[in-house]
Amino acid sequence: MEQTQAKTPTKTWWLIAAAFAVFWIAYLAFFSPRRHADLEHSRTNEPADYSWTITDLNDRPVSFSTFKGRPVFLNIWATWCGPCVAELPSIARLARHPKLADKAIAFVCVSTDDSSQVVSRFLQGKDWPMTFLRTEQGKIPPVFYSEGIPATFLIGSDGKIAAVQIGSVEWDEPRVVAFLEKLAQAR
Repeated sequence: MEQTQAKTPTKTWWLIAAAFAVFWIAYLAFFSPRRHADLEHSRTNEPADYSWTITDLNDRPVSFSTFKGRPVFLNIWATWCGPCVAELPSIARLARHPKLADKAIAFVCVSTDDSSQVVSRFLQGKDWPMTFLRTEQGKIPPVFYSEGIPATFLIGSDGKIAAVQIGSVEWDEPRVVAFLEKLAQAR
C-alpha cells in the first residue's frame, strides 16, 4: 500500500506539470507580445465609425471625427490587460519611427478602464507619443468591437479599415512600418 501512495503524488505532479505546459504554450500562441502582425490577411474595407464620442483623460468628450481624413492607428486596450500593456512600448516605438514622422498618422489608444484616473496613473512617467483616450466597454461602436483586447484597427485616410489585429504583437517591425507608409501614401 505504501508504493501506491508514493506513486500518486508523483503522478499528480506530472499531471500538474503537463497542464501548466499546455497552458503556457496556449498563452504564448495567443497572447505573446512577440507575435507578428498579420496585416495582409486581415484586410477589410469596412468604413470606420466616426460618430463615436470618447473622452480624454480629463473626462472631456472627444469626437472620433477629429481624426477623419488621416490614417489612424487605433488600439483598444486596458491597464488590467497584461498583453495590452506588453505591446504599448512597441506602439510608442512605431509612433516615433523616423519613416513615419512626416506621415500625419494618428496613434490613438482608447482604454476601456473604468476611470480616467486609473489610466492617468498608469501613464505617469511614460513619455509615449500616442493620444490616450477612454471609453466604456459597452460604448464601443460595432465596427471596432472585438471579443478580446488588445484590438488594433488601421484606418486609411479614406475612412475605411485597412487591417485589424486582435491580440498583442510587436508593432515596430519593418513590415508594419511599410504597411503604414503605404496606407499614408494612399491619401
